[in-house]
Amino acid sequence: MKRKTIVTLLIATIGLGMVACRHPKKLARSSFPAADTSKLPVVKDSSSNEELARFTADMLKGIHANHIDFATFSGKMKLAFETDKKSHNNLNATFRIKKDSIIWVSISAPLVDEVVRAVITPDSLKMYNRLDKQLFLRRMADAEELLGIPFDFQTLQDMLIGNPVYLTDSVYQVVKTPSIISFSCDHAKFVSLFNVFADDYGLQQSKVMDKDSSNAIKRSCELTYGDYTKVAGRKFPTTRRIYVEEKNVTKVALDFTRYDFDIPLSFPFNMPSSYKRM
Repeated sequence: MKRKTIVTLLIATIGLGMVACRHPKKLARSSFPAADTSKLPVVKDSSSNEELARFTADMLKGIHANHIDFATFSGKMKLAFETDKKSHNNLNATFRIKKDSIIWVSISAPLVDEVVRAVITPDSLKMYNRLDKQLFLRRMADAEELLGIPFDFQTLQDMLIGNPVYLTDSVYQVVKTPSIISFSCDHAKFVSLFNVFADDYGLQQSKVMDKDSSNAIKRSCELTYGDYTKVAGRKFPTTRRIYVEEKNVTKVALDFTRYDFDIPLSFPFNMPSSYKRM
């Protein structure tokens, strides 16, 4: 199976990217920093600045306080995605997650019902494509090679549930505006940028970029979270938009229509014996 076909199917399955289309609805793409800060308060970046250290500690404490914890999660959503060659709107997706254990995905299209089902664990990815009668079995360790982007189970779980990805304590370039706080984080392989709301430290946007400047084409993944609602004491973002940029741009929109925490779930997956293994 050609790599590009595998990538397209996986992108559709896990919702990596963002789409600008009529349905699901659009979310504005914010900038980094969040606003023109020339006339606004700025927390200057200095390792010896006690004000910065205190402000950063309080900000990280607030962000961690918003962390969504759960035992199980079930969500239904409208899904759309677009690549340089393909675009699909009006798809429906169902996600079921058992924390740190399994992510179950089913994607359906109008008229043809379910087209893709996948089960993702920390060690493996199993997926079948009903339209082409194909079965994919992969190790999660191969996911970064297949997708060409940083990818593991924990990152995907956090992204789907609405928690920040690649957030570290190595914070710098902090910019505070009345509505948004922007800052950067250092990671072993990446540079991460974040926008959080100034009033409650809720995640508004993040961007992960390659740190290695020797790469001819820098990869980046930009995520936007919006339309927060309160669910069982949790602040849950019901819309997701992500741009994945390398040679081309991949876009996907996720709009949740239903979301339930900590309910009993099943994760059915029977590998069709007649499907061609890829």
